[in-house]
Amino acid sequence: MAESGALFFVLMAVLAGSMALVYVPLRIFLTATARSRRLRLLQRIRRLRDELAQPLDS
Repeated sequence: MAESGALFFVLMAVLAGSMALVYVPLRIFLTATARSRRLRLLQRIRRLRDELAQPLDS
């Protein structure tokens, strides 16, 4: 009975470790891409605001 409990524990530990190996890099990648998208959007907004602040040459 103790052997099956130990086997179950090892199996769950391996499963958790493999999930962490997939989740952590994926989370880092998604966070980095979201930040770069947000930064590009903020830069576009600043550019548009600067363009709108300039008087029209007519």
